[in-house]
Amino acid sequence: MRRKRKRWLGKLVILVFAVWSALTLVALQGQINKRRSENAELAKSLTAQELLNETLREGIGSDDIEDVYARLARERLGLVAPGEIIIVNRNP
Repeated sequence: MRRKRKRWLGKLVILVFAVWSALTLVALQGQINKRRSENAELAKSLTAQELLNETLREGIGSDDIEDVYARLARERLGLVAPGEIIIVNRNP
């Protein structure tokens, strides 16, 4: 009878450990997926910031800073100069 009880207790301990291990692995996989998505977002942000930095470096080296400002206003803010006409082609 004691052996049956010990075997049953041993099996129970192994089962609890297996369930705990499985739950831990699932939780860790969730954390990995979350970190990967954060990493992808940060990579996009880094690329955008590097592009902005390069544009600013070009502007620093340029003698005509107004052209740089005008280009940034057109590209990033969608602004136009006075007298310009915007043409939008809605056909693909």
